[in-house]
Amino acid sequence: MSRDDLVQICGPADGIRLFNAIKGRNVRPKMTIYVCQEMEQNRVPLQQKRDGSGNSDLCVYHAIFLEELTTLELIEKIANLYSIPPQHIHRVYRQGPTGIHVVVSNEMVQNFQDESCFILSTLKAESNDGYHIILKCGL
Repeated sequence: MSRDDLVQICGPADGIRLFNAIKGRNVRPKMTIYVCQEMEQNRVPLQQKRDGSGNSDLCVYHAIFLEELTTLELIEKIANLYSIPPQHIHRVYRQGPTGIHVVVSNEMVQNFQDESCFILSTLKAESNDGYHIILKCGL
């Protein structure tokens, strides 16, 4: 089947993805963001204790590749990265310039700058065993 045949059957986005999957081509993600988990204040990595540097700025970032640019996709990728069920992430916030927490919507995800860096902070949900994720500007 040709690419045009698959586009006609499946629609533009799914048809092209299916064609690329069949032909073995990788689809470049629409956006890449980098995240690292915020270190707890009382915990200092072992290497820092040994050399006495005390530099708590060490943070290893992970790439998250977004293709659909939705909040749901972001939640699924974060959950997968940290090996937790996506259902345990109840809400994602972005920390604003004055420290306010703004709910992350699909529109906000679509307006993230490509290759943005975020530090992930977690808050325990009040009502159950879930979490709220706060995206803080990194670097």
